[in-house]
Amino acid sequence: MNKVHTRFMKSASAAFLAVSMLAPVSSQAASEESLGYQYDASGNVLRDAKGNCLRSSLWSPTNAIKECDPKVVMQREGEVPVREKKARLLSEAGVTEVNTEVDVIVLMAGKEFEFGSDEISPAGKQRIADYMNSHTADYIHRVYLDGYTDEIGDKNYNLGLSKRRAEAVKTQLVAHGLPAERIVVAYHGSENPVVTCPDMTGDALIACLAPNRRTEAKAVIPVVSTAVSAEFVERRRREEVKDSNIQAEADVINTSLIDDGFNKAVKIIGEGCSSEVATLCGDIPLGQGKILDCLKTNDSKLSSTCKESIVQGESTIESALGNANYFGARCGPDIDRLCADVTPGDGRLVACLKKNIQSMEKRCYDAMNDLNLLM
Repeated sequence: MNKVHTRFMKSASAAFLAVSMLAPVSSQAASEESLGYQYDASGNVLRDAKGNCLRSSLWSPTNAIKECDPKVVMQREGEVPVREKKARLLSEAGVTEVNTEVDVIVLMAGKEFEFGSDEISPAGKQRIADYMNSHTADYIHRVYLDGYTDEIGDKNYNLGLSKRRAEAVKTQLVAHGLPAERIVVAYHGSENPVVTCPDMTGDALIACLAPNRRTEAKAVIPVVSTAVSAEFVERRRREEVKDSNIQAEADVINTSLIDDGFNKAVKIIGEGCSSEVATLCGDIPLGQGKILDCLKTNDSKLSSTCKESIVQGESTIESALGNANYFGARCGPDIDRLCADVTPGDGRLVACLKKNIQSMEKRCYDAMNDLNLLM
C-alpha cells in the first residue's frame, strides 16, 4: 500500500464524492511502502539481478520513490503541486450526479429462446457472452431483466414463462461472473406489448406477435462525466492562477488521464463494496451522494475487502491527478508548440504528440513513456 498523506486523503475523498456514487467512508493507517514497487516480507524493495527495483503494475511517476527512481523524483521536485487544489475545486464544482450508460439487449423467443420454451439457444448464450465480454473493463452497478410473452394462451402460463426466461438469462449472467445480488428480475407476461396485430389469427398472428416474446436486459454502468473536467478548467482559468504549468494543466485535464483514473476508482470500489451496496443500499439510486451516505450510516458493517478497496480507490485517484500534472509539466511546451490548434479531449492531444514524436522534447517523450502513452 502506498504512502498517502492525510491532507491529500481529505481532498481525494472530496473529489471522489463529486464524481462517483461511492467515496471513502473510512481510512486505514498508510504504510511507508509505495504501491509502485514489490516488497519482501520485511518491507524491503525487491530487486533484480542488476540491482534495479522491481516495479508493480501500479507504478507511475506519482508514486516513484527516490531510492529506486531518483531521476523521476528529481524531475518532480520544484513542480507546482496541484493535486490538492484540483481535488478541492472538483468538490466545489458541485458536480454530484453520476452519469450512467445503459446498455440494452433484447433476447427474442424463436431466436435466442425456443418457441414456447425457457431454454436459451446456443445463439442466445453466445449473445449473452458477447454482451458480458463487451463490459469486462466496466463496473456494472445493476442489470435489470424483464421477461415478456405474447398474448396467445393462458395468462398465468405466460406469466410463469416470462419469469422462467428472465431467470434463465440471470443464470447465464451469473455464470459469466456477475454477482447475483446485482441482478433484478421482473416478469410481465403479455404486458407492455411492442406490437399489436388486430384481425390476425393462426400462424400469421404468431409471426406478427414475435417482437412481444422477448427478455430485455439493461446494464447500468456508472460513468465519470467529462463535464467535471470542463467545469474544473473554467474555474482554474477564471481564478487566474499564475502557476507555471497552469495552461498545460488546463489542456491535459481534458485528456483521458483524469477520466480513466476516476472510472478505474469507481470500478475498484464498486467491485470491492458490491455486496454492501447491494445488501445495505440496493434500493438507493445512483447520484447525489446517496449511496455514500448509506455506506457511512452502515460503516460498522463494511467488510475488510470493501474498506481496502476504498483505500485503493483513493490511491488510484491520487495517481490519476498526479499523472495529469506530471504530463502537463513535462509536455506543456510541446503541446503549445506542436498541438496549439488541437482541441483537447478524446485523446487528441496524445495523438498529436505521438504524430510529432520526432519533434518532441526528450522530457516530454520520457514522461509519455513513463505513463504508457506511447503504446
